[in-house]
Amino acid sequence: MTSARTPALLALLAGAALGLGVLAAHAQPKPAVTAAQPVDQVNPQPHPPFVANQLAPDLWEVPGAGSNVTILVTDEGLVLVDSKYEYHYDDLMKIIREKVSTKPVKYVIDTHYHADHSGGNTRFLPAGATVISSIRGHDNIVGKVQPGAPPNLLPANVAFTGEMRLYVGGKEVRLQSYGPGHTGTDVSVLFPHDRVICVGDLVHIGDLEKGGQYPLIDYNGGGGINGWIQRLNTISSSEAYDKVVPGHGTVGTKADVIAYRDLLERLRDHVSAYLRDGTKTEADLRNHLVKDEHWPDPGLSIVRSNHGLYMDLKP
Repeated sequence: MTSARTPALLALLAGAALGLGVLAAHAQPKPAVTAAQPVDQVNPQPHPPFVANQLAPDLWEVPGAGSNVTILVTDEGLVLVDSKYEYHYDDLMKIIREKVSTKPVKYVIDTHYHADHSGGNTRFLPAGATVISSIRGHDNIVGKVQPGAPPNLLPANVAFTGEMRLYVGGKEVRLQSYGPGHTGTDVSVLFPHDRVICVGDLVHIGDLEKGGQYPLIDYNGGGGINGWIQRLNTISSSEAYDKVVPGHGTVGTKADVIAYRDLLERLRDHVSAYLRDGTKTEADLRNHLVKDEHWPDPGLSIVRSNHGLYMDLKP
């Protein structure tokens, strides 16, 4: 049964026509961040000037440092999907005000709890926006599950499971929360009138055969490879969208969702076959991922994924 964890939801239901239904990383291709080159989630890092790309008459995207941010423009205000790191807030709002709209930000939706997607919560909440995430996304931020996340990172003030629908300025926004995937907190956001879906880090788009697309399976955050594949099967079976906005990298199509699903299936099948005789250790699997699956070492993806993969797929 769909549920919400905040008294603020009652006010939203009355004032903004929210509907709750009942259902139920990374950049363009390049090596994953390594232990020797950690992402600094607290201190500002230099980045090229942000740009705003128009996806539809009322829909824009600000790619680049942090996460991709998608902006829906309505008569009642703006709906943002993801918000980059907290220290990107001023530059993000500058490009939105200059190129997209001067309307207030009404809603911010976290596609998952990682700070490169949810860091802006800490600025948007005090500014009056309603921030929405999955229930586990809220709880993971409260519980400081992500290593090195900013200590002042704020969780959403509306949390849901299953499906949520926003009706803002006469436009519908469909949110779907999932079980295990990239994390256990993943949310997709569909703009049906524009036929665009935002999928966060459930999909990486780029050259899948030449490196750079190593999946970070955040098992500590509730992720899992089988659940991730199942989620992409669900998304790829939908006929409601033409464009896909990933958490990082370029805008793609359903073919990119299917390609990344296929990559995950190959990885799962290769690891399962490698572990099948029951003699391999966790260290053996790590070496296999580096040597035969071509993951970088030491790699953030392996550090965060190896133990979970081993426990998940060993016979």
